[in-house]
Amino acid sequence: MSAEETNASQDKNNGDRAMATSTPSVVDCDMCSKVIEFVHRPLELQPEAGLEGITLGKVGQLLASNCPHAKWLRDIEFLYGPVPEYEKRSLSLSRWAQSQPCSFDVHYQTRRSSVFSGTPPFEMVFRPEIPRHLGSILIIDKSWIDMDRVKEWPSRCEQLHGEKCNETIGNVPAFTPRLLIDVIQGCVVICREVRPRFLTLSYTWGDTKNFRTTRSNFDEMQKPGVLTSDNVAMQLPATILNAIELTKALGEKWLWVDSLCIIQDDEESLKIELAAMHRIYATSFLTIIAADGKDAEYGLRGLRGISKPRAINQIVESLAGGERIAYWERPQRKTRDTTGLLYNDRMWTSQEYDFSKRRLIFKEGQVKWECNCTKWSEDHIYHTEQERRRKIFTYSYIGHGAELKVPSLARLGRLVQDFNAKTLRFEEDVYGAFSGYNTYLNSIFPSGLVYGLPQLFFDISLCWTTSHNIRRRTPSQRYTGDPLRNGLPSWSWMGWKGITHLPADLEGEVGPLDCGFTEPITEWYAKERPESHQKERINSQWSACRKAPSEYMAEAWGREEFKPDNGRYSTEPRSMPKEMPSHGYYCSFEDNPKHVTRWYPIPLNLNGSNGSQVELHSGFQYLWCQTSHAFLTATQNTIGEWEWLKFYLLEDSSGVTIGALQLHDDEDSKLFRENFQVELIAIAKGWTSILKTYSACSSPGAEADSESEDEPIAMDSSDDELDYTGVEESEPWIERWEEAKKNKQDCYHVLWIEWKNGVAYRKSSGFVLEEEWDRVAEPGKVDITLG
Repeated sequence: MSAEETNASQDKNNGDRAMATSTPSVVDCDMCSKVIEFVHRPLELQPEAGLEGITLGKVGQLLASNCPHAKWLRDIEFLYGPVPEYEKRSLSLSRWAQSQPCSFDVHYQTRRSSVFSGTPPFEMVFRPEIPRHLGSILIIDKSWIDMDRVKEWPSRCEQLHGEKCNETIGNVPAFTPRLLIDVIQGCVVICREVRPRFLTLSYTWGDTKNFRTTRSNFDEMQKPGVLTSDNVAMQLPATILNAIELTKALGEKWLWVDSLCIIQDDEESLKIELAAMHRIYATSFLTIIAADGKDAEYGLRGLRGISKPRAINQIVESLAGGERIAYWERPQRKTRDTTGLLYNDRMWTSQEYDFSKRRLIFKEGQVKWECNCTKWSEDHIYHTEQERRRKIFTYSYIGHGAELKVPSLARLGRLVQDFNAKTLRFEEDVYGAFSGYNTYLNSIFPSGLVYGLPQLFFDISLCWTTSHNIRRRTPSQRYTGDPLRNGLPSWSWMGWKGITHLPADLEGEVGPLDCGFTEPITEWYAKERPESHQKERINSQWSACRKAPSEYMAEAWGREEFKPDNGRYSTEPRSMPKEMPSHGYYCSFEDNPKHVTRWYPIPLNLNGSNGSQVELHSGFQYLWCQTSHAFLTATQNTIGEWEWLKFYLLEDSSGVTIGALQLHDDEDSKLFRENFQVELIAIAKGWTSILKTYSACSSPGAEADSESEDEPIAMDSSDDELDYTGVEESEPWIERWEEAKKNKQDCYHVLWIEWKNGVAYRKSSGFVLEEEWDRVAEPGKVDITLG
């Protein structure tokens, strides 16, 4: 343990009490005294604790001081750019109650919005000469990583966390790769051990050279020293060379790198290990994450004697009394990398990252540690208090916690939203890139997933939406397979590139959306080709669960009478079922007492942790059902609260608005000229509050002067004061719920389709009011094959 850490954690027996009672330094500056006292407040250990803060005073008065803090306040940058009338604003200091970093905040009004702008988060610099000093951050070398600190992390994790950090996401079965790199001998070897302890490298290839193991050079790759020979080393990118040396420096022997440990032209070997990719990363002791740079030539910078120096900019500012704070320069905000070469923008690296149980992350010039229990970084000292907090709040770590054992469309939706915005070099690989998640999710959702949509909630999940323009995925020129089985169905989010959202059904989950699902109207079947007679029924169970007697209890669920003031179901009145529920349902598990709540219980896959249950494989690309359909007029009239969330209104033959579509691409609205007809198919019954809620927001009288929307409006004496009490006066909960219920209109959730060669393809999703659909729908039901 380093000297800084020894001082920080001394007095172990009284550590927690010392944290809470340590007295801040005596300083002459009132602002600095407030900052230091605030930073020294003990962390709140309750999950529901929110933002806390204090007001420091007017900026102009704080700048007039001779204290060193004046320079800091003058130069600091705020998230949303220069603050209008900065010196007249009140400056506040805030932090999340469970988190050490703080930020300065200002609040002001423009004609369009209320702006809450903050600074980069900062922390107090640790002073080893002061016993029990509560500083948390260290000043680190701009060019080189402290390897002594990094070497401590693996053994500390093993000692403190034990078996908890050997747990894999979803208890994924272990997988031993056939080939590993022996970093001591400098060659590729056939693994003879049953459970070798090995490291993995997660990186982006990019367009740089990347030497690969093939059948023709496999024998040569097994010769000791081959990886350090001039002939091979000059063909290996810096990231791989650096990872080999880093593995050796950490005292480890085995490393797995995809380009060297899979024989790239051996189709059978390639197929097996690509399918098990997530298991390889889940099995490895530690994954080295190379998140910097656009390609593998960038390297793991900052490793003295191994790689090029890094370049980081840690900013240090002085306070009174010899105290200092430090923060990192905010990275320049950039648009998403359209080449898809950046680590965080790639689908394949997404599952490599998420399934790793321990990670050594090289990002933005720094190195950090993440495991199932905690996070460490080279610029932070080790604090017992921080560790105690992190052991309590395990809900933030993927793969652990009761909430991850319960099927949830909302939680799956967050994963899909992030994953589907990432990039693939070959778009037909999307199913394979999601395969690791798919295996894991099959262990949670009964009956598994079909192209990323859970069978349990299948009708609901077909109504996925987007808040930004998305486009259809198309196979690359590399694809030579059957065009009718390219793995890119229009009905799944996998068939589209961009940010997509699964519905969070308010009839089932506690959540913040504007729709609910109450009844299916058809049964869905999957088949392999449009003309196939053999069909597999999709096991959508949500409606049966919803209609079960209230005393029915699925395994592991508890039931209690619903009361609006019960904190377990605390939610906004508008984010409730349409009818007041008599009961709420909750479940928890012995290893995590945190409750998961729903409005009706659903089956849990408690015995399916190995993800081995039978699933509908990727060949089942087509859906079939019998349902009602209608033709309505699509207009260019829109409602919605934001530019990126617009609903295009649907009218009947009389010009009356009876529904809306949320388009995948605004370009489609150019089709909506006079009397443009769209064909819609009904998916499920439910309700929506969109028409009534957003029509009020979009009324013609609500227009603003576009030229001055972002101009600050005249200041009121208290318009920039921030309230951290969390106390807000409002009308009673039940009255707000009754008001919200008036906006909830019964509807059919629908898809807009178009036909090609007898197959229907999804264009977008939306809704039509129930009474109106029953009036305008074509007689009878039609057979729909959805591709």
